[in-house]
Amino acid sequence: MRRLFTLLVTLTTLSLATNATLAVELLVSGDFETPQGFDLPGWELQQFITGSGAATNSAGVVPGPLEGEQQLFLMPFNGGGPLGDAEGNFDGDVPNDVDGNDFLTWQRGNSPTPGSSADLATWQSNYGRKAQLTNAVLEQTVAVSAGETYTFSGTSMFEDNFSGLLTTLDAEGPFGAIPSPTTTAFKMEFLDSGGAVVGSPTTLDLRADFVAQSWFPGTPLDHTPLTAQAPVGAVNVRLTAEAKDMAWNGNAITEGNIQSAFYDNFSLTAASASGTELLTNPSLDDDPPNALDFWTLSTDPVGCCGNQLLRTPIAGFANNTPGGTRGVWISPFFGAHAIFEANPVDATMSQTVDIVPGGTYTFSGSTKFEGNYSGGVDTIASGDPDVLFAGLPSPTKTEIELAFLDINGIVIGTPALIDVKTDRESLLGCTGTEGCANSNTWLDHTLVAEAPANAVQARLTGRMIDGVFNVDPQQSAFFDDFSLEGPAPLSAASAVPEPASVVSLALGGLLLGLCRSRRRS
Repeated sequence: MRRLFTLLVTLTTLSLATNATLAVELLVSGDFETPQGFDLPGWELQQFITGSGAATNSAGVVPGPLEGEQQLFLMPFNGGGPLGDAEGNFDGDVPNDVDGNDFLTWQRGNSPTPGSSADLATWQSNYGRKAQLTNAVLEQTVAVSAGETYTFSGTSMFEDNFSGLLTTLDAEGPFGAIPSPTTTAFKMEFLDSGGAVVGSPTTLDLRADFVAQSWFPGTPLDHTPLTAQAPVGAVNVRLTAEAKDMAWNGNAITEGNIQSAFYDNFSLTAASASGTELLTNPSLDDDPPNALDFWTLSTDPVGCCGNQLLRTPIAGFANNTPGGTRGVWISPFFGAHAIFEANPVDATMSQTVDIVPGGTYTFSGSTKFEGNYSGGVDTIASGDPDVLFAGLPSPTKTEIELAFLDINGIVIGTPALIDVKTDRESLLGCTGTEGCANSNTWLDHTLVAEAPANAVQARLTGRMIDGVFNVDPQQSAFFDDFSLEGPAPLSAASAVPEPASVVSLALGGLLLGLCRSRRRS
């Protein structure tokens, strides 16, 4: 009996210790990636920098002009310009790069905070950065029959300053008044069974089509359809909508506004069945599974701004995850602006999980503040009459909170809280410096909290409070790679034997062994 009692004590102690220290991931879709591994049903979107082929953030799917519609949003301004003080371009030169001259400007005391180590760190982290040309290529491949005639069509909308519309870029932009390098096209290419192009591609130059149709900027254009016969040996056709060598074309007046473009409403039909659509998701309106479906979202005003205050765009600019494509895009610029919402806007995302009373829980996650994010500055920039908080103290706060709840869903005690602006300043070593939190870099945050004895759930919340318009562009913030680890609740540990089960199994084995021993004796 002494042997049995000693083993019971040992097993019980071991089981309790194991349960108390075993940490598991409790969040669902904390990395905010699209479930099932696809983004835009039916299509492939390539985004890259001219010359290097490096991935970039030049396009994404956004809501269209009508309820329930989506369109492809081309973003030439994400190519890298213009660069300003926040990016280390202290001399404000053209072609707008960060180089040794900016270091000399800092040395001579002409940076935003003369002689400061923060300005030097900004220059160091951005050295070599320059305005870049970006590309977006949207493709879909469809099976065809040789000899059949096919028609491909689509719609686009080019804003006034889009580099793919103009023949010469604006003199005040980062590239100066150079011939626009941007080309835009719709294209059909027939492919053989090995994927090689058969025959000659059929291509439509979109800029030329605008001229031919006497179109004017800012309104959608149904482009002239492309028609071609599938040659002998063709088994597929590859349909492409592309914008290549896109360039920032902002100036001192527009500050980069109205320089985007949009693609939408594609169609592919065969002459023998003109009423049958052959494309998958031709109007880009089919949503992929969204990671935010696993989170509770709320906005103030309710349903504000087409539900765009929090989103996980297909474009990778919101992503921090190695190998990933998505994160959460926080958009304060709908608030306190004459065109959008008159008042500041709020956006909250939360997820509630079961926990073990007394357990220790660890949150980790990453954030990025762009150079003009209102949540990272003390004062909103002045000069734009449409910015309703211009020249006033910024009201915007960004927070991550971990709260514990009792059986009735009531918060117990004081939640653990990260003030993201303050924490970013601390991590960057620039506390108290205007705008230093807006480093446009990803930073990692953590907090650890112990669940009270009567807690049954934990609620993790990320939020933007009182978001307002500041300066375009680069005035967003981002969340990614959220994790909450701690002891697994009983309801989530069915695949792992409970401590009592472990003890019972061990005890059963021990008793069986004792019985056999007695029989032998």
